[in-house]
Amino acid sequence: MPLWGKSPDAVDNKPQFLPTSEDSDYSRGDCYATDAGWVMQAGTAASGNHNTSAQPEVLVAIGGLAGADASTGIQEATITSVRFVVGSTAATDLTAGSGSQTVQIEVTWDEAVTVTGSPSMKVVNGGGTHECVYTATGSTANRKRFTVASQTLAEDDVLSLGTALHDAVTLNGGTIKDTASSSINAQRAIAAGIRKTHTVLA
Repeated sequence: MPLWGKSPDAVDNKPQFLPTSEDSDYSRGDCYATDAGWVMQAGTAASGNHNTSAQPEVLVAIGGLAGADASTGIQEATITSVRFVVGSTAATDLTAGSGSQTVQIEVTWDEAVTVTGSPSMKVVNGGGTHECVYTATGSTANRKRFTVASQTLAEDDVLSLGTALHDAVTLNGGTIKDTASSSINAQRAIAAGIRKTHTVLA
């Protein structure tokens, strides 16, 4: 397996030497493609400072990697991972709670993306769904968060993100575009191999 890739639509292009753990200083999720190559998100501990206005750190130099249009570079931004965001309070820790729980998810692309409006993503819970709507809070250049509050979760509920029936982000009249081009629509489909589930605890 190569150490990194540049194939359009591939979910495993990011440098393989980066850890996948969200707790790591150099998380693979914080890495994304620009026209300079694979870079590390500015403002993180990994980038060496906490200045969100700093230039991203170039890890692998590949000119034109992000691409100027939908037929160059890695073309449209591709979703490379999804996860449930587990908070530290009773209302956000995804444990059982009646009408007071917040469900939050994070969708990660291989390029920086710009969101307008209120795109959403459904989390399936048995026969029902939790409609998580885009929020700027907690979002970064290539990692966007979606949330819904005042939900009821019961012990042993299985929350599913990216099911066969709900496998894409819905625009709801908004847009998600590659930041590098400002005009290319980012891909919204979640590949079967990166779907996630979470079992609710007491």
